Amino acid sequence: MAKRLTGNRNHRSRLEGMTLGQSPGSIHQRERLPMKTQFLTIAAVVALGLSAPAHAQTETTPDGGTAMGESAMDTDKAAMPAPQNVKTAANFVPMAAVSNSFEIESSNLALTKSTNEDVRSFAQRMLADHSDAAMKMKQAVEASKTGLSVPTGLDARHQTMLDQLSAADDSEFDAAYIAMQQKAHDEAVTLFTAYSKNGEVGPIKSFAADTLPTLEEHKQMVDGMN
Repeated sequence: MAKRLTGNRNHRSRLEGMTLGQSPGSIHQRERLPMKTQFLTIAAVVALGLSAPAHAQTETTPDGGTAMGESAMDTDKAAMPAPQNVKTAANFVPMAAVSNSFEIESSNLALTKSTNEDVRSFAQRMLADHSDAAMKMKQAVEASKTGLSVPTGLDARHQTMLDQLSAADDSEFDAAYIAMQQKAHDEAVTLFTAYSKNGEVGPIKSFAADTLPTLEEHKQMVDGMN
């Protein structure tokens, strides 16, 4: 496998030019993660999908306010701001919830499809930390008395990402998973940083501030996988 990758420099140079940032590779050795032509298509979809603005389902309440729907699957009704501009709980909660759900579902998939010990170890860490974050966010939302609910599932954008990851060949899966994790954690760190600094004071803002260091650690971990 190492010889095949060494001889395929064109693939490597194309990967390095993608908007995803540095080319995804294995945690310690690039040759442990094959990078074929089909992966370039998967990675391109990741870049396009995760760069699009997030959305959230909202509905008007009798008093003129909004309440978050229980599902994040149908999310084309109201565009959310860019992560760095999030200041309200009504925007932060659905975006953070979808982020957590994507990490959990994609990491569960990694534990099913990957045989790379480093990737599996990372996925197990993501599964544990983001499951814990989801529970704590639900508690924070309940304590906030805002009337918000935490959406479940994925929005259309992240569902597309998960579908592409699920469809990846076994030989391409690890690189695609790492590419998604790099971009997703860039977005999550930006979102939680913005809300912990500029969000509405209360339990949800405290949750964002408390969770941010863990997300920053995740970002360092996945960035070190190149």
